[in-house]
Amino acid sequence: MEDLKLTINMLPKGAWNNDFSKTLSKKDWDKLRNFALKRANGKCEICGYKTSDLDVHEEWDFSIEKKTQTLKQIIAICSKCHGVKHFKNSVRLGYGEEAQEHFMNVNNASEMEFASHLNKSLLEYNERNSVYRWKIAANLEKFGGSGIEIKQNNIPLIKNPYENINWNEYDYLKTEYNNLFSIKSKKLYYLEPIVLYIYVDNYQGTLTIVCENVNKIEWYLDDIKIKTTYNVVGLFTTELKVKTLIGKNLKFKLIGTGGETTSKNFEILPQEVL
Repeated sequence: MEDLKLTINMLPKGAWNNDFSKTLSKKDWDKLRNFALKRANGKCEICGYKTSDLDVHEEWDFSIEKKTQTLKQIIAICSKCHGVKHFKNSVRLGYGEEAQEHFMNVNNASEMEFASHLNKSLLEYNERNSVYRWKIAANLEKFGGSGIEIKQNNIPLIKNPYENINWNEYDYLKTEYNNLFSIKSKKLYYLEPIVLYIYVDNYQGTLTIVCENVNKIEWYLDDIKIKTTYNVVGLFTTELKVKTLIGKNLKFKLIGTGGETTSKNFEILPQEVL
């Protein structure tokens, strides 16, 4: 089915925080938002529904080869059309059937045509997830944003020394644990800090540690302590964002009553669009 009035637009993971509603100041975003709302004049720009409560949505083109996302349009649309645009989120919130029905009504489409379009959107989404960093390209003057500076959402990549570890393989971890970490035991009757899980999200630039027997975690960048987070009691889950970090080697140290556990180095790659 071609020339659909209403389409599903799945933002790839690396672009989740690139939209101007998040990267611009409220003042600058309001300029773009109000420009679209004024043009719409209380009428959804896709389905024509009249309402005083329109959402403002950004439409993007993606080039995997150039790793570039280019702004196509900023449109004012009703909540139902917006739910179709972000179909995965509508499904997560339990509104998948309503979004499907609205898609079919607006496009005069069958269930098979909806399924075909959804599968195409999912395929594009998975292909675009091969890119961790997107460079933003836009002529904001066309959308009422003359003079607004575009900010690139550059985040360092994290090279994970534990990338191939399956944290669910308990027997393997029990025998290899001492080779994965540097461990110092302090007291005989207390267990040293133990890492249960490490997860690196290179789309959003976060490093998550799940551990136990821990009073606090210290983060070191090039052997300089940059952050300390304290645990109250029990299982400890903590996250570090690397967006503002400038350095090469990152590691963490878990400190508890029973000793210390220090990780290998996570390599921080330069802050640039990749």
